[in-house]
Amino acid sequence: MQPYIINKQVLKKLDKFLIKSYLGPFILTFFISLFVLLMQFLWKYIDDFVGKGFDTLVIAELMLYASATFVPLALPLAVLLSSLMNFGNMGENYELAAIKSSGISLNRIMRPLVIIALIITISAFYFSNNVLPVANLKFLTLLRDVREQKPAVQIEEGVFYSEIEGYVIKVGKKDQDGITIHDILIYDHTANAGNSKVTMAPKGRMEMSADKRYLVFTLFDGFTYDENLGNQQKFNRGNHAMQRTKFSEDISRIDLKAFDFKKSDASVFRNGNEMMNLHQLSFSLDSLNNYQDTVKANFTKYIVNDYEFLNLYQKILKEPDTIKPKNTAASIDTSKKYYVDPVLNIVIQKPSIKHTKTNTHAVDSQKVNEILEVAVRLDTNRKFNDTIIKNFNTVDAGRIINSALVLARNASYQSDITNQSIIGQAKNIARYDIEMNRKFTLSFACLIFFFIGAPLGAIIRKGGLGTPLVMSIAFFVSYYILAIIGEKSAKELVMYPALGMWLSSIIFVPIGIFITYKATADAPLLDRESYLKIYNKFLKYIPLLNRWLKE
Repeated sequence: MQPYIINKQVLKKLDKFLIKSYLGPFILTFFISLFVLLMQFLWKYIDDFVGKGFDTLVIAELMLYASATFVPLALPLAVLLSSLMNFGNMGENYELAAIKSSGISLNRIMRPLVIIALIITISAFYFSNNVLPVANLKFLTLLRDVREQKPAVQIEEGVFYSEIEGYVIKVGKKDQDGITIHDILIYDHTANAGNSKVTMAPKGRMEMSADKRYLVFTLFDGFTYDENLGNQQKFNRGNHAMQRTKFSEDISRIDLKAFDFKKSDASVFRNGNEMMNLHQLSFSLDSLNNYQDTVKANFTKYIVNDYEFLNLYQKILKEPDTIKPKNTAASIDTSKKYYVDPVLNIVIQKPSIKHTKTNTHAVDSQKVNEILEVAVRLDTNRKFNDTIIKNFNTVDAGRIINSALVLARNASYQSDITNQSIIGQAKNIARYDIEMNRKFTLSFACLIFFFIGAPLGAIIRKGGLGTPLVMSIAFFVSYYILAIIGEKSAKELVMYPALGMWLSSIIFVPIGIFITYKATADAPLLDRESYLKIYNKFLKYIPLLNRWLKE
């Protein structure tokens, strides 16, 4: 009997069948995952939306940008769930068994879907690098505007309402029509003079203008008290004049311009790390690293300048002849940059003499040189001790110690400030580095989850949304928890940013390789009997282990 030979046409039809059977569950699970993440977002920010009178277009725009930011999370989950469902259905319906019986291996079955997974991975990277930064910028800007928007005017009975800028309003009672009001009290603070102008009325009407721009109060049989008159007339003991106006009908229009929804300029938030692509992140990282190097160099220069005298003292001890003159004052070279201080009795650096505009007296360089010659002549044969402080008398030593303590405190304070600055800058650099690695890790996760989901579905042979959904959530939650741990560790400088962001991938890649190997080798990964055999073999060694421990 001749073996059955599979031609290319059959393989092409098989590839089309596999691709069609995979794309359907993938699209379905992608939108389901996106919907679940979007509902989580709404549940978190629902309090910021309710009662503010937003238009439907504003809410729809916010949902669109939010959905775009959730795509990098929804894609890996959709790939995992659809792979499990597809191969689980094929295994449950014995389609995989039929295909394998014709001589086609699981590796060949997975080949067209691997290409689809690679396309999804590349598309996810393009989306993360080009679309996601813009979506993050629009979403975070609009979300900030929505959260800062004042709630719509809702004046309740018996409560002082102060949300309208410049006014405090109290309504004692409302009729059922929502327009007729009683016991009205309006404080006008627009003059920034406190409660200097008050309007009271027993009855009135409260309604919005046709364009929703003004809140119109029509009050009847009330009074207006005004202490903020244009020309205050002072009476005895500092009393002021007050004007009381009685009206039968008064119409007040309060501008509600502060309640208008305004969109902020998105360019203000453009420098955030989540709003940048790879090129922009790389440029920002270079700038931040250069700035950090400058801070370190300046600190090093500051420390070296303050403690340079120690290096000078060591040089004097090692090479005294190169600094102190050997003979008399006639052989002294006053051009040297070192001289003996006549007060401190120590060789120190000669200060440079510069003429500036602020000098009021001319400097006699010849007189200075004469002083230096005398100072050097006095201590030509001086021997210096190894311990610096022993070269001075008690008074000078005390002065030097006090100066050294001040210098040490300043150095400690400067070190703390510089250290905090460097740590803060390092955390800022880590955030940019994390965002750069995130564009690769979330895309690579699609490929990892395919090589976990597809072979695992072929092993468990369960389709539908039951078992695949449970296993997908278990794998995805584990991956996501590891990703959060790595990201938090990288932000706190516990791990390198690259290691922290790739931590979950490093752990899950071997899992995917192991499951794929078991599936292609038809090894019993989830067979209960195989694990029972291993367990029984292990039990045989327990008596031997107990005997060895007793001996």
